[in-house]
Amino acid sequence: MFLLVSDRPSPAVPANMPAGPDLGVIEEARRRQRARRIRTVLATLGVAAFIGIVWALSGGAAHGGRAHAGDASRALAIDAKNGRPAFNVRLWPMLETVGQAGWCTVIEENGVTGGSACGGVATASQPFVMVQGDSVGGSHQWTTVAVTLPEVSAVLVEGRTAADSKIRAPTTPLPGLPYGLRGARVVTHDEESLGRLPRNHPPGPRSVLPLNAQGQPIHYKPSSITPFQGTIQSWSSPGRPPRGACELRASGVPGLTARGGRVMSDIRPYPGRIVGHAFLPCIATVYQLQHVPLRAMVVLDAANPRARATVLPDFKPVPGAPGLFAEGGLTARRSGNAWLIVGQGAGLAQRMRLLRHLTATIEP
Repeated sequence: MFLLVSDRPSPAVPANMPAGPDLGVIEEARRRQRARRIRTVLATLGVAAFIGIVWALSGGAAHGGRAHAGDASRALAIDAKNGRPAFNVRLWPMLETVGQAGWCTVIEENGVTGGSACGGVATASQPFVMVQGDSVGGSHQWTTVAVTLPEVSAVLVEGRTAADSKIRAPTTPLPGLPYGLRGARVVTHDEESLGRLPRNHPPGPRSVLPLNAQGQPIHYKPSSITPFQGTIQSWSSPGRPPRGACELRASGVPGLTARGGRVMSDIRPYPGRIVGHAFLPCIATVYQLQHVPLRAMVVLDAANPRARATVLPDFKPVPGAPGLFAEGGLTARRSGNAWLIVGQGAGLAQRMRLLRHLTATIEP
């Protein structure tokens, strides 16, 4: 899958975020979005071309172009320096939508967090998990980052003008990518042709193609549809939560109120073959404690909701709190075969407090 999300700084409530319970936007996503002013293109890739490109640049356009002599060295996924990788892509579950599984990625350059994107899960029918492009206004330089399935040995990035050359970049394992997924990074620029391009000309390369171990293109039918795995019901206070396949209860926290949420009334396994694992939020409830919103979720294995969900990528144990794990603004613990995850809140201590007073009931 390869749906990308623009990483331009966002207001407190994104314009496309529904009103009501879904205002519980994960604070970690906001933190990553504010980390660096990076311009990102939304793109869905075809076999030989971008099917659609949205220009998300503000203040100056940069266009992918003919590769200069120095670009070959910058086409590698990792530029080693002092024995540490200068480039990395980290993966964490997309938890914004109840009933849909997906992944989010964040790019790191020399330890600095950059652009982020969210989309579908890794499936056997789609070589690309994510393809993301960005440019800094006025730099005439375009960076393309691809996350691929294990069988993709390289990507072929073709510039946009007739004079552009193609750059073949090998994929490589990265510290932040689980399940054998691989990453590639390509930098292109074309100062000579910029003056001949229309002002509204879309930025970025013309195409990004996956190649197998023999250097041949991997043919596939692009898809940007992430299926819902059941029927979703919404509710808001003062109404009562509907009965669902997953239920959440909180007790023993004075002043805690439930403001609303979403729940799956039935749960179906993911219809395709997932590469590695994926996570399915089956219920999300927005609470309020001391005038601060917290969002609690129950997360299942997407391929087999009855199976034990695997470890959460990029989550680390919380020091001094056995059984609790954290990643940015998210805190999690096991509950049977599922994960309980709490986001937002006033900080880690408040998230842990709610997490310890939550009970989940699951009947997938």
